[in-house]
Amino acid sequence: MEGLFGFSVAKQHYYAGSSLIWLAGGADAERAALEASKAIALWKHEPPASRSLDDEALAHVYQGTAYLQIGNLDSATAAIRPILDLPADRQISWIKKRLGRFAAMLRRDPYRGSSAAGDLFEEIRNLGGR
Repeated sequence: MEGLFGFSVAKQHYYAGSSLIWLAGGADAERAALEASKAIALWKHEPPASRSLDDEALAHVYQGTAYLQIGNLDSATAAIRPILDLPADRQISWIKKRLGRFAAMLRRDPYRGSSAAGDLFEEIRNLGGR
């Protein structure tokens, strides 16, 4: 057991990804996407008792945010799809908060005017209505 302040390898990758998305983008965003991907992959292979489902869900949002920062809307959409499909009771406040930032990014360049970005924005906006 890791104890109260222990961090699994998955959690280390998760925090790396969650931190890097707040930088300017570019190489930092590419690294954020990679770190979030590693966290997700590691959690998928851990026993249920070791997994942090909320953090795993947030890692998808961080991965998607990083993909938006590097201009890859298709990968960003694929990254957050599992989160958009979560039941309403799994949509914790941190997911909603981070999806809010993600949605705001869809309204700015280079996504402004994109029908795919607009559709995704509406889907995120309508999550609260489920």
